[in-house]
Amino acid sequence: MPSNPIRLAILDDHQIVIDGLKLLLQLNKELEITAEANSAEDMLTLLQSKKIDVILTDITIPHGMNGLEFSMKIKKEMPHIKILALSMSEEGGMITKMIEVAKVDGYIPKSAGQQELLRAIKEISSGKKYFSTDALQQYEVYKSIKNENEELNLTPRELEIIQCIIKHYSNKQIADTLFISERTVETHRKNIYRKTKTKGEASLIQFVKEHNILT
Repeated sequence: MPSNPIRLAILDDHQIVIDGLKLLLQLNKELEITAEANSAEDMLTLLQSKKIDVILTDITIPHGMNGLEFSMKIKKEMPHIKILALSMSEEGGMITKMIEVAKVDGYIPKSAGQQELLRAIKEISSGKKYFSTDALQQYEVYKSIKNENEELNLTPRELEIIQCIIKHYSNKQIADTLFISERTVETHRKNIYRKTKTKGEASLIQFVKEHNILT
């Protein structure tokens, strides 16, 4: 256990979330909350004068730089700072981006309890990774689906047509939208049904939803 407290920064666009996290953490002598901000831009300004070990950051920040962009910037410019993502989202695509693109050190849901939050902070501050069980499950499911989708080998044009199909466009509407002939649309439809092993529009739409084809 480090002799000095872990210096924390909290980034969330909702002040009530920051206040709640402070209540959970500030009585722990192993931690020191040294910065807080409601926007990524304000946090970046604070980091110029504050020494921080771990940043707790939201992902969905509606104004300015979002949590993904912020995390990427921190990991590029201040790689010594550890990042723990806190989010309401348990969507596999976002979790995957935070892990693989932003290279965050941890990810837990905002519904996590105090003990898990403390454990996550301590583990990542010591150089380890910490991802909640649910986040890891969603990550693995998304990766599995993504690999399966890549094996489908759908072309960019076929993906465009799938987008039209889920909007229930007719072949003529698709042709007019994509500036191709109806005959070409029909050929693409047949190839899409063959690759996805579906037998019509309804089953294709269901397949797309289940396999996150367009994410």
